[in-house]
Amino acid sequence: MSFTISIAGKTTGSKKDFQDFLKLPYRIYQHNEDYVFPLLDELNHFLDPKKNPFFNHAEAELWIARNSKGIAVGRIAAAVDQYNNEHQKEDVGFFGFFEAENNDELAELLLSTARDWIQSKGMKIMRGPGCFTSNHDFFGVQVSGKWNRPVVGMPYNPEYYPTQFENFGMTGAKDLWAWHLETDGEIPTKIQRLIDRVVSRPGLNIRTMDMKKFEEEASLIRNLYNGSWSENWGFIPMDDDDFAFSAKDMKSMVNPEFLLIAEFEGKPVGFSLTIPDFNQATWGMKGKMLPFGWLKFLLAKRKINYARMPLMGVLPEYRRMGIDLALVYRTMKATFEQGITAGELSWILDDNKPMNRILEGYGAEVYKTYRIYEMLV
Repeated sequence: MSFTISIAGKTTGSKKDFQDFLKLPYRIYQHNEDYVFPLLDELNHFLDPKKNPFFNHAEAELWIARNSKGIAVGRIAAAVDQYNNEHQKEDVGFFGFFEAENNDELAELLLSTARDWIQSKGMKIMRGPGCFTSNHDFFGVQVSGKWNRPVVGMPYNPEYYPTQFENFGMTGAKDLWAWHLETDGEIPTKIQRLIDRVVSRPGLNIRTMDMKKFEEEASLIRNLYNGSWSENWGFIPMDDDDFAFSAKDMKSMVNPEFLLIAEFEGKPVGFSLTIPDFNQATWGMKGKMLPFGWLKFLLAKRKINYARMPLMGVLPEYRRMGIDLALVYRTMKATFEQGITAGELSWILDDNKPMNRILEGYGAEVYKTYRIYEMLV
């Protein structure tokens, strides 16, 4: 079977190609009960260069592949982010939004198109998948673990995607772990003594975000994020516009009890963000808020009983003081009060030994592994 491929960007392709790019998951996952369709309006907004500040420092392109009958059967995107290459001192182009039927010829066409575009921009490495980079949701491809419904912001893919990447010549660059924590609403007694010692440390204060000072607090969290994550693999600094875009729904969607700021002797030194698993509420909406999706969401939102901690960081000079341990503890106490006694902590670098030890101590287990692939171009 032969395939054709065409540009599908919102401003560079035809309206039909762009719409087919957005809606391709409806074909790939039409019989899959675990896949959570992205909200089409949000995805449309994210991919609009006029609205997403990511495109102020990045260049990207989208493609849609069709079979001999003209039916959309695959898609891919590629991006070159100036912020990443300046901070990491590398020449990397990212690929992402990858979806394809189980066909080697199709996968080869999609991946080679992204590779050639990345190479044409003077890059030396192709890395992904993502949407687009580590600062965005759906980073990585699941390679092992439990293939069930993903939590909010985490990717889901058929089990054959890693094989398609490896057949193309890509190798694993980094593994990302998702930890599952199930409790009975109680803190494990084996670490309670250590927790008591940490939280009673003189000068340490952990508070919730002040929603009345939202913009000021959001800027503070951005600075803590950049300061605490700057040495991590794959880190890309965020400017005010990027962070504001990513946090646009924070004020209305996030429980302030789940957004914590750690202070030591009056100075902000760390933070953590936990969000209810809104996938439990959006799963039945099939990506559409209208005409009745919003009602389904509001009704389902009341029954959410799972959460995800996607972000936590402590400034380097304040690590090894147990502040991260205390942030997890305070988060668990807050979720217990909301009737949430289980959750996912993701993603965590597989070689982040301090954080992984903390989660082990709380009784969590690694139940999914995601992988970032790369290759020379």
